[in-house]
Amino acid sequence: MTFSRLLKLSPFFLLFFCSAQIVNGQVKAELKTNEIFLRESIQELLQQSFTDFPRGRPELIFIHSESDNPAAWLVEQELTSFLASKELEVALPQPEAESQRSGSFWNLGYRIIELRLEYPEVKSKGLFGKKSVTRESNLNLSFRLMEKDTGRILWTKTKGRIRTDQIPKKTIPAVENEQYAFLCPRLPQSTISKYVEPTLVAAVVGGLVYLFFASR
Repeated sequence: MTFSRLLKLSPFFLLFFCSAQIVNGQVKAELKTNEIFLRESIQELLQQSFTDFPRGRPELIFIHSESDNPAAWLVEQELTSFLASKELEVALPQPEAESQRSGSFWNLGYRIIELRLEYPEVKSKGLFGKKSVTRESNLNLSFRLMEKDTGRILWTKTKGRIRTDQIPKKTIPAVENEQYAFLCPRLPQSTISKYVEPTLVAAVVGGLVYLFFASR
């Protein structure tokens, strides 16, 4: 191929390179971290859970966790944001300040029955193809709303939700957050590798044994 012909083809190579970079940038931009994926799962569960929430307008709703869970802060943030979007005044419990207040107050307690993020499956496109990971959130939350002064229960709800998506296996380090163990689930072995690798090892060992005896 002559130099002049290469010059004529160079715009096409440049266009191809730029297109590949744009696509790669879009994939990275659309990639959701495990925290964002989990937040979206919580948001969807809240939307489904609060369809029959009491329509009263208290002066303030105090929210608190009724369970010990390392991900409670995540649920608390999303619950606070959700209630605020409904134009409800929300606060965290402050016993000293609460004792000095008077008015219409509600207590909303939430319990994390289950909050789990997993990689249940690794899929491969052929033996040497690209690998993708199934990402799954499993949520089960319960809520209890009470009048602060009387202790009367106004509303209860328990709701569960399972949500899944697919992400490239090579992006796992980018979507996890090592500061929180619940955002870094264990990665299982590829389904194909589970069966193919032992077969390959057996074939190699068998071949070596055959060559050993054949050469004698």
